Amino acid sequence: MIGTTTRIISTLALLILLTGCKTLNLMQDKKAETLQDTLKAYQSTVRWGYPGQAYNFLRKDIAAKTPVPTNLKNVSVTDYKVIRQPSQVSETQATQTAVIGFIFDDRQVEKTVHDRQLWEYDPETEAWFRINPIPEYR
Repeated sequence: MIGTTTRIISTLALLILLTGCKTLNLMQDKKAETLQDTLKAYQSTVRWGYPGQAYNFLRKDIAAKTPVPTNLKNVSVTDYKVIRQPSQVSETQATQTAVIGFIFDDRQVEKTVHDRQLWEYDPETEAWFRINPIPEYR
């Protein structure tokens, strides 16, 4: 009887542990999926939208002290290539590097800028925010 009770308790404990591991994996998967969605939205915004909208991806405290450059109305993005795939550097931070091709509309000379992005996960909002400066278009 004691052996059977011990086996039942052991089996239940094992099931609880496995369920806990599965929950942690699902949370990690959701976080990774949210990162991918954010990076795709950022890429689409920069490539097909107005480059100044990239500032909407900054964490609120950083965005509050970061003015949007006035020269962006003269910028047209021509290309956006991810050259370093996203990778997590910690539990709540990830990086990605892209090369952005652009022209100044009044000059029609194509230029590029390297965009080294650092993203941070906010568990309260379950969202990723950029925490480093947006590159300048010069």
